[in-house]
Amino acid sequence: MRLFSALLGLILGVLAGTALLLANPLTWFSGLAPLPDDIASPRAYSWEDFRGMDGGVADLLGLDLAAGSGPNKEHDNAQRAFRKPALAGVRTGIVVLPAGDGSPAALAVKVSTIDSANNLWRAQLGTDDYWNIFWPGEGSVFAAGYSNLWPLARDRFLPFGQQPEPGTDGAGPFALSAPEPTGGWTGVIGAAGRYAGYTGEIREWLSAPDTSPASGRLNRALALKVIPPPVVAR
Repeated sequence: MRLFSALLGLILGVLAGTALLLANPLTWFSGLAPLPDDIASPRAYSWEDFRGMDGGVADLLGLDLAAGSGPNKEHDNAQRAFRKPALAGVRTGIVVLPAGDGSPAALAVKVSTIDSANNLWRAQLGTDDYWNIFWPGEGSVFAAGYSNLWPLARDRFLPFGQQPEPGTDGAGPFALSAPEPTGGWTGVIGAAGRYAGYTGEIREWLSAPDTSPASGRLNRALALKVIPPPVVAR
């Protein structure tokens, strides 16, 4: 009887595990509703040369902040990770944002930190993002945003044996920007130069690169809307 019970338990466990893999309940969660994305034309950029945490699902859940992203994870981590424990959840890098129309590109410093409210069961895998963007000879804008990478994790990493949504190849684009879960304010916080006094909004997306979709590398896009202060009659 004990052997029969053990075999029955094993079979039921295998069946339950297989069912969970084929119909992962985590993929049913929709997560935070993305913010409206029609604020401005997005500018694509790449963020491969960064320092700090890799930004994967395990990192965002605080499970594997020491891991790199490439085939040689230990080497990647040694080159990229911040050694101070207080900076384990930080990622920073320099980004070039194309301006178009013959205008000079903007140079930006982006810093991302793991959001304290992250929770797989709440479909929140977020980072708090801080941008300092400089336009040569014009001025600069400092903006803060919140990115929820749950749509990326749900569609690319959690499904097992499932097909992407109709009309897509599972590569996005994924709208990252969402309301900050704890009610923190996002948008343009400060500005200098010709943009002094401006306010505005910020949005981010993820998508597979057009040049080499099979590489697995994901490109990002940023849209920033800045609004000048109202004209005051003298």
